[in-house]
Amino acid sequence: MKIAIVDDSRSVRLMISICLEDLEVDAADIYEFNSAAAAYDDFQDNFYDLIFCDLHMPEMNGDELVEKIHHYVSHLGSSRVIMISGEENPDYKTRLKALNVHQFIKKPIKPESFMHHVKPYIQRLRRNKED
Repeated sequence: MKIAIVDDSRSVRLMISICLEDLEVDAADIYEFNSAAAAYDDFQDNFYDLIFCDLHMPEMNGDELVEKIHHYVSHLGSSRVIMISGEENPDYKTRLKALNVHQFIKKPIKPESFMHHVKPYIQRLRRNKED
């Protein structure tokens, strides 16, 4: 299992990593990126089962990253994408769902709520790896 966390905030990346480790994800399976551009460069050569992505970042927004993944990185087509944002605009959600975003988690991240929403994805990934 490989999980990418794309967020320009170190504290958010740390919070997500801690929550994933609490869900018994091995720290070696968690990859952090402090920009969408850095993540996109890595995504050219690497597959991630689950991608957590901030919506608002400098240089390249999360929606731009998801759009690039959708159109140009075919091997990530089966990745699950979870968008992390304080954005409440329903137009974003509609557009991003069309680009393969599976879930939206609101900032600020509350660990219990985060783990509740993410646990089914982790369980599904574990079952798929066992098959």
